[in-house]
Amino acid sequence: MGNLARYGMSTAMLSTLAVGVVLPPVTPVAAATPSTWTATVPALIHDSRLTDVAATGPNNAWSVGYQASTYTGYSIDQPYALLQWNGGAWIERRLPHQAHVLYKVDAVNAGDVWTVGIRRSGEPYAGHFDGVTWTSHTPWSAPSGTSGLLDVAGTGGGRAVLVGHDGGRPLIVEGDTRQFSRVAVPGTEGVNGVLRAVSRTKDGAVFAAGDRYVTDAPYPEPMIVQRIGGSWRVAPIPPIASVQLTGVWARSATDAWAVGTQDFDSSPKPVILHWDGRTWQRVAGPAPAGWVYAVAGDANGNVWISGTNPIPPYVEYPGTLLLRYTGGRWSVAYGPKVDGNDPHLDALANIPGTSSFWGSGAASVDGFRLTGVIERTR
Repeated sequence: MGNLARYGMSTAMLSTLAVGVVLPPVTPVAAATPSTWTATVPALIHDSRLTDVAATGPNNAWSVGYQASTYTGYSIDQPYALLQWNGGAWIERRLPHQAHVLYKVDAVNAGDVWTVGIRRSGEPYAGHFDGVTWTSHTPWSAPSGTSGLLDVAGTGGGRAVLVGHDGGRPLIVEGDTRQFSRVAVPGTEGVNGVLRAVSRTKDGAVFAAGDRYVTDAPYPEPMIVQRIGGSWRVAPIPPIASVQLTGVWARSATDAWAVGTQDFDSSPKPVILHWDGRTWQRVAGPAPAGWVYAVAGDANGNVWISGTNPIPPYVEYPGTLLLRYTGGRWSVAYGPKVDGNDPHLDALANIPGTSSFWGSGAASVDGFRLTGVIERTR
């Protein structure tokens, strides 16, 4: 899992706005609101983690990650976790081909699902589900350990945009189940960086978020690459030092969110960025401290952000941090505990057609072991 650790995805982690409308000022929240989330622990081998979740409707969703982790690797040959929600339960699925660990998953519909990860050799892996069969693909071929595909966004018709890194450079690959090709983005030539998250919209826009190192700076700054109207470009964003962006979600070409953490290895502070169709601006959220990992929203104007909210000296946690933006206001909620401990939710996803959300991640159980966790809003 060395590549994951290097690019901010370690095993320990890893409001509808009209065009031109400015985000209203943040209304301070004096206390956390009651949690509307419930937690489920799927039947996986300890130690496990579910690093992503995606849904096509109330009766179909997918979650991916890994299981059977040890200090030196994994205790089984194919330790990936692949779960499918059938409307009543999460069922483990197995792939008909070789895969090692799965990082992310995206579903356009029940017959167009993508996942990315690595093979046992360390080579980038992608899998596609057509509603009946999973097929194996190598969208980007490179020597073991030199590149990685860290997220995927299906764009319909069996096509997808995949992001990650190659030789320390940000990587975007696009194609379908037959052929993929690297996307050349002006302004990324020679950039030392990585893209960790990607999101597509129904109107054809694509947003990818990550970070890059500038000159000799010891810590990265945020980077967003976007495709609107057919052209890719590096988006101008506010300069913020020492930031890793780990999540992005877009409702349309004029409404997108990206999240991450500033001073992530010392005194972490949430970073929330919003795109209004013209500019990216930093938004002041309701939590002054903590790590944030993922963001997702729905068609009704709700936006959720997941993270953890530390209490100095950063060894105690009051619960899974969940930030909600709706109706022009922010609120804070803390998720449920699992075996007396607080899950870290690495991913969030709206259930299409509803205002409910899935979240996936892991929690400590039995004193020290990790177990994959899936949460859902009531």
